[in-house]
Amino acid sequence: MKRLISLILLAAMVLSLTPAMAQENAYRVLYSGEVSSLNYLTTATTNEFAVAANVIDTLVEYDNLGQVKPSLAESWEVSEDGLTWTFKIRQGAKWVDGNAQVVADVTANDFVDAAKYVLDAANASATANILYSVIEGAEAYFAGTSTPKEGETPAPKTEWETVGVKAVDDYTLQYSLIYPVPYFLSMTTYVCFMPVYGPFLAEKGADFGLATGNDTLLYNGAYYISEMKPQESRVYTKNPTNWDAEHVYIEQIKMSYNKEAATVSSDMYRRGEVDSASIDNQIAREWLQNPDTADLIRPVRQTGFYTHFYAYNFKPEFDAVYEPENWKLAVNNENFRKAVFYGFDRVKLTLVGEPDNPESIMHYTITPPNFVDYNGLDYVKMGDLAPWTELGKGAFDEAKAKEFAAKAKEELTAAGATLPVKVLTVYHPSYTTWADQTQVLEQQLEALLGEDFIDLIVEAGPSQNFLSEVRRSGKYALLDCNWGPDYADPETFTDPFKRGGNYNFPEYTTEVDENGKNKYDVYEAMVAEAKAITGDIEARYLAFAKAEAYLIENAFVLPVGYTYAGGGYTASRLDPFEGQYAPFGISIDRYKGQHLLDKPMNTDQYFDAQDKWEADRAALSK
Repeated sequence: MKRLISLILLAAMVLSLTPAMAQENAYRVLYSGEVSSLNYLTTATTNEFAVAANVIDTLVEYDNLGQVKPSLAESWEVSEDGLTWTFKIRQGAKWVDGNAQVVADVTANDFVDAAKYVLDAANASATANILYSVIEGAEAYFAGTSTPKEGETPAPKTEWETVGVKAVDDYTLQYSLIYPVPYFLSMTTYVCFMPVYGPFLAEKGADFGLATGNDTLLYNGAYYISEMKPQESRVYTKNPTNWDAEHVYIEQIKMSYNKEAATVSSDMYRRGEVDSASIDNQIAREWLQNPDTADLIRPVRQTGFYTHFYAYNFKPEFDAVYEPENWKLAVNNENFRKAVFYGFDRVKLTLVGEPDNPESIMHYTITPPNFVDYNGLDYVKMGDLAPWTELGKGAFDEAKAKEFAAKAKEELTAAGATLPVKVLTVYHPSYTTWADQTQVLEQQLEALLGEDFIDLIVEAGPSQNFLSEVRRSGKYALLDCNWGPDYADPETFTDPFKRGGNYNFPEYTTEVDENGKNKYDVYEAMVAEAKAITGDIEARYLAFAKAEAYLIENAFVLPVGYTYAGGGYTASRLDPFEGQYAPFGISIDRYKGQHLLDKPMNTDQYFDAQDKWEADRAALSK
């Protein structure tokens, strides 16, 4: 009898270590950052992209191996000169409301209405530049809708008919380009190319896409939002009218708001309350050492989509206590920037998020490796960018860092700067790894360069609206930033540094080169030259590589790799190799094509799946 009781107790203990799987076909997750908008035509934030990816279909999509497939466009063709792209829209695709009731058919007019909305400057679309960078007549139309600054002459207004986005008929959509864009198809998977039902957009007006409920959007994607309660819950339900509903396997995505999601999700996962959890390094070590929990987690898939870099802010808007005017003197001193560039050990920094193999998620360019290639040669190994790719651990050089610091001290003192330079460094409080990495950065730089030279002030930013409150408003001196590519061309990695952007405001630099030219103006001219090369891919890539290398050489940014977004372990009932794959755009955010696993994928299963995926990808090129 005692033995039977012992066995029962043992079984109960083992069960308590294993998440109880829900019987319903629903994927339950936590989230800590609420979206501020559902308007996919204006947003430029990752969380909001992820919403649109699941509820709005695009002209084409990518399968799990990265092959382009028809979606709302059944077929397409390109003119011989590469300037005209014609898409045949799938008949029978539907718009539905938040109750899954059919409202209208999807037609070519929906893409025209969306483009017209994006290109109206009054709507402040953050992705309008992507459209007008390639569409004929789009930039002039956009300029004509813009309100001029005081003292500026208004741009002439142009008619919509001059813009190269047309519905030839209800099911034929045509784009006319400024120049041949070989990667144009990849651009069409981005949010600014998504359709919208014009009558609904007009009816809603300024209320379109408000993040107040599920009734401010119509849906044509794999899912529709069946429930939307800000800072409480968000539910995606399978769209029964979707053209490809047979390949949408998970019935619901149930998202619950919890501002402490990063810290509580692992315990909730163990209790069977959620199907995905954030696993920090300490928990991962404990679980991997316990045979009862080792199979509950797997490595995070390293997709390489997002690149991370520390950005200097050239337009400080932070409080006077952090000495913004003094910071301007420091940030516009090349030797100061280079002292920091060479003064922190990226390996030690990355160890915080990836203790097993930090080098695997690190790189020393802004563009990540294996993004695009020319005849098999990785872009980051081309031209002026190649030495930075090969730099490796040489990016941390104590002797160089001290040498640059000594020069900076002399120059800054002569310029009237106060030492030590205060460097406001802000992190998102919802990411423990981010906080830890910022502490490591502070310790490294102050120990090596001296507390009499640099004073890193580490502070937690707000848990809500972090980007708008910190990065976009310029309330930092040095910040860990990330960028995900929007389409398959190196040009996409220049977007964070464009004039008028909201990353590190490099156009406000006052530094000049040996020829007396403003360094940002030099960089901008390099980018313009690269963009103008459209018929020779090799020359185009080499020109972009030259521009990117210039930005790194002058230490406007400090590439690190994937930092807190990569490496480590996760707990999940999804197979990461089933979902859509593309090294740009929104494909990785889609749940379409994924199954809900009966049990979590463990590490062995993960590497088996990875090996199969890589073999299948390799077979495509044979």
